[in-house]
Amino acid sequence: MTSRHDHPVEATPPSITVRAAAGQLRIIPVWQALGRHARQAKRTWVHCSRKHDFDEMTVTFESVSPAELTDIARRLSAQPWVIAASLHIATASSPHTRGESGPGI
Repeated sequence: MTSRHDHPVEATPPSITVRAAAGQLRIIPVWQALGRHARQAKRTWVHCSRKHDFDEMTVTFESVSPAELTDIARRLSAQPWVIAASLHIATASSPHTRGESGPGI
């Protein structure tokens, strides 16, 4: 008999989130920072929070190494308009849990 919880866990693709003050998010420099890895971008999500006074952009990737994504996040966080750039790398530790690792850079 199979439990309803016995199914493979889909790996969550790695992503980078860039946060800036409301009205200060610069989309083109984010894409420029991705460089040659921009073509591996799988999904892009932009969110504006008037309540919390920030804008953020998350780019999810297909196949870019964590080391390269770390370098991109560091370059982005060095920009004066960026409040935070965070790298999100999923780690599936068991079939019943999903984890997220990667510090805010």
